Amino acid sequence: MSVHITPFPALPEDTARLAKAVFKRKGNVYLTIGDQLGALFDNVDFAALYAADGKPAVSPNLLALVLVLQFMENLPDRETADAVRSRIDWKYALHLPLADPGFDDSVLSEFRERLTEHETARRMFEAVLVRLQALGLLRKGGKQRTDASYVLGATQVLSRVQLVAETMRLALETLADERPEWLRRIALPHWYERYSLVLTGFRLPRAKEKQEALALEIGQDGFYLLEALAAADVPESTRQLPAVQWLSQVWQQQFEQHDDGPHWRPKAAKPPAAQQIVTPHDPEVRFTTHRSHDWEGYQTHWTETCDADQPHLITHVVTPAATTVDVELIPEIHAALAKLKLLPAEHLVDNGYTSAENILDSWRRYGVRLVGPVGPGGNWQAGLTDGITLDQFEFDWRQQVATCPQGKVSQRWRDHRDADGRRWSQIYFAKADCAACPVRERCTKSSQKGRCLRVSALHPLMQAARQYQTTSEFKQEYALRAGIEGTVSAAVRSHGARRSRYRSQAKTNLQALLTAIAINVKRSALWLMGQRPGQTRPPSLACLAPA
Repeated sequence: MSVHITPFPALPEDTARLAKAVFKRKGNVYLTIGDQLGALFDNVDFAALYAADGKPAVSPNLLALVLVLQFMENLPDRETADAVRSRIDWKYALHLPLADPGFDDSVLSEFRERLTEHETARRMFEAVLVRLQALGLLRKGGKQRTDASYVLGATQVLSRVQLVAETMRLALETLADERPEWLRRIALPHWYERYSLVLTGFRLPRAKEKQEALALEIGQDGFYLLEALAAADVPESTRQLPAVQWLSQVWQQQFEQHDDGPHWRPKAAKPPAAQQIVTPHDPEVRFTTHRSHDWEGYQTHWTETCDADQPHLITHVVTPAATTVDVELIPEIHAALAKLKLLPAEHLVDNGYTSAENILDSWRRYGVRLVGPVGPGGNWQAGLTDGITLDQFEFDWRQQVATCPQGKVSQRWRDHRDADGRRWSQIYFAKADCAACPVRERCTKSSQKGRCLRVSALHPLMQAARQYQTTSEFKQEYALRAGIEGTVSAAVRSHGARRSRYRSQAKTNLQALLTAIAINVKRSALWLMGQRPGQTRPPSLACLAPA
């Protein structure tokens, strides 16, 4: 298909006259979008999404705004296409004539495919932020806050047996489409009966022993198929089919070959969760556990402004794998905000994002003060109510001497540097001093030597942060971060952000970006209409809570 890029059209008179007559008594969000937000995507280059010639396509400027309206109301494609044809307020926002027939709903899915393939949604999101800056609704400096929410993959959770069975079935279906004659020649007699249907819970054997036996038989089938695919007469293009690649990866992760056949790979020998495929229907989905909650899918990190004199707008959104650690996202967020000239003066985050490196780099590189609680550390002593932690030691960095809470002085101090440039010190205390110490059980578990400390060069920074977070000033300042929970809740409840609509990380990220655009457009329109966000309600029965 080809496209002729044209500016956003002027508002037709018949549409304007009827819409304003219908919504005369009360304002309307979509009329405000049509009047004041205007052409949001005229500056986005959609030409690369289409061929130079071919059948004319629907205007991408129109489709982009339709997607925003779709995500504002969390509508499926068919209802969205119907709304474009039938709703007066949508026609006003889209600047369409009343008699415009609209388009088929399949156009929306095709357009999203183009956006995903060319990574255009990020540019759409940034174009909206630029437009809101021009309207004075967004500015550099001030305060922003970040939090994450989990996103369930658009797939069914599979047991280990179902995982290998479904992976094998999808590989066979792909080969049946690509090379049916070859598959017919090498197939085993029982394959049609075993793999022609999905192995649902109803078809699984009841007994666990029979399930294990079936899984190992499936494992043997998979190894047989992979061996046949490795033959010289099989073209490389067949071996590179995605379903075949997934079969090879799943078998490497789940099975070991022994003389008596395949065995399950023990847990200790399996790759980390960040690499494990949990479903062949979306191989990028990962399983993770966070704060006693586990899920298969992704996670979305939302960053929004939180100044009282402006609407709270999302300035950054990203959807990494579910196994991504929060602390890794801060450099990416600040780099993106710096590119858009939207860096905050203060960035409020929870303790998942704080680290000595992030606090220091945010200030040195971007002039951003990262505000958030700092954890007690990863040593086992920090898990005890009366454990002897690093914060209880005194360090003389110039003289390279440490003093423990009992007054004992260290015997050796050695400086080190990691491959990534991080500096740290290893500090040793005398065995005799620790052996006679009355608090030894709360300080070290070693019976052969004294306490050994591994201390980062940035430890003084972390120590100062831990002391500051105990003050009332920090608690009052940090209370503003809780408001991001309302944005996450709105994204989940009103825009369907808890579950991915589509399969693959790229499409899930597209969903998050469109959701963020929809939230920003709606909040901006309400702000321009004079509506201000309400105060955060106190928790239920707050008046009965202990002082």
